[in-house]
Amino acid sequence: MGLRIKILRQLKDINQAELGKIVGVGKTTISNYETGYSVPDLDTLIKLAEYFNVTTDYLLGLTDDFISQNKDESQTFGHLSRNEKELLEIFSKVTNERDQIKLIGRFDEIVEQIIGDFKSDNAPSTRSKKSAG
Repeated sequence: MGLRIKILRQLKDINQAELGKIVGVGKTTISNYETGYSVPDLDTLIKLAEYFNVTTDYLLGLTDDFISQNKDESQTFGHLSRNEKELLEIFSKVTNERDQIKLIGRFDEIVEQIIGDFKSDNAPSTRSKKSAG
């Protein structure tokens, strides 16, 4: 459950403190949920599901169908690009939470490599120009 909460929070581009305010708990409590140290009570679970527009079954890991059946998909994920939605679909195929954590680590490595390559490709050249003569 913790990984699902973390991913959904990151998709909303909010930090733990902001999510805590929304559902009425502290930043540390959200951190504890995300790390699996504790689990939300029923009221908080419902608030999380409503905020993220997913089912409680999804948060609990009982289903991989993250879209609430009574909500419109575009309302939940309409802000995501086609590529982001495709990445979520691929990710949802990995059902083991440990493997999902590994996958996130690999994603982070790949993104950092791409960012590093981009920065080095766009860095100003330090070579001096030879004068024509």
